[in-house]
Amino acid sequence: MPVLARAANVSSGGGPVMHSQRVHLIFWQPAGSGLVFESGYEQTIETFVDRVVAADHSTSNLFGLMGQYYDQSGPAAYDVSFAGAILDAEPLPTDSGSTCSEPLPPPLGTGPPGWNSCVDDGAIQAEIARVIRAKHLPTGLKDVYFMITPDGLGSCFGSGPSECADGGDANDGYCGYHSATGAPGIVYAVIPYNALAGHCQSTNPRPNGSTADPAISTISHELAESATDPLGDAWTDDSGNEIADLCITNYGPAIGGSGDTRYDEVIDGGHYWIQELWSDFSGACEPAAEPDRASFSVLARVRSQRGVTVTLAARARDPEGRIASYYWTFGDGQAATSYGVHVSHVFKRAGRYTIVLRTTDTWGNWAFATRRVHVAQANRGGS
Repeated sequence: MPVLARAANVSSGGGPVMHSQRVHLIFWQPAGSGLVFESGYEQTIETFVDRVVAADHSTSNLFGLMGQYYDQSGPAAYDVSFAGAILDAEPLPTDSGSTCSEPLPPPLGTGPPGWNSCVDDGAIQAEIARVIRAKHLPTGLKDVYFMITPDGLGSCFGSGPSECADGGDANDGYCGYHSATGAPGIVYAVIPYNALAGHCQSTNPRPNGSTADPAISTISHELAESATDPLGDAWTDDSGNEIADLCITNYGPAIGGSGDTRYDEVIDGGHYWIQELWSDFSGACEPAAEPDRASFSVLARVRSQRGVTVTLAARARDPEGRIASYYWTFGDGQAATSYGVHVSHVFKRAGRYTIVLRTTDTWGNWAFATRRVHVAQANRGGS
């Protein structure tokens, strides 16, 4: 049964969180298997990750909620980068020791239609590790690898129907999962094909008109949980449910589109139908963090032989915490930047300059204030 949202807090088991998330996509299309990705499937997912990166540190979507979960070194902030995508043509393993517990469909087996082949978690781990070695890619708590598999490739991480990606029309399998290996310490997630009748998010709207739309909600789910519980010993409730598990059936109200094109999240202009995340702050599933507010005023302009000194004062508010830092840039080409609520800056030449204030809250989210300031000619000293 899916876990329903409820008013229960999650707590930390003392393990680490990911303070930033570098996303690697591996699209496994095994040579000789006949299993391929549908046209546009990979591009739709890559575009989604690009947009998540472009909206980095923002409260405009659900990933801004992650920063309320933390370890001794800081928050699991919304700080995502995209390391790229790999089309993996490695053939399927021939090892007969696979622990896939659901049978193949007829005529090869007696199971439901949908699977042509099946790989277990050990084979998936081995393939991710092989790609990492071959491409000389990094591992550790900054990198998360998404193994994405095509229609027809089943997978299992344990023994039993609920521990396998569903291959038929029964809604008893998983949509995806995340885990971590020992040495060399690989954080990874498995994203099987989700657009199967009656399974996962297959009946949800598809605002991008793609069979990848259901998988995108699963990628979102696993990205948030990898960040807040990468090793399985950080943020869960008393039953072991993570922040996306608690909201697995909760989607925000449609904010645009109609029918099958409805969407409940806008990420860098892209439209998506994505489940919410649990917020300990509000004790509920939420579609996004509350936005911070930032502004500033000019207190004084003082002219001297050095130039014009402009003194500024910031005002900012975070409705779900507090503002942790203030970062200023002044638009005059000087390398110098400033920090703090009250700052002064010397402009050496007259002109109009764009001053930008960026605030950071305790969850690692940003807010911006921008203002054009006119600086008159400085005094000319002489004897």
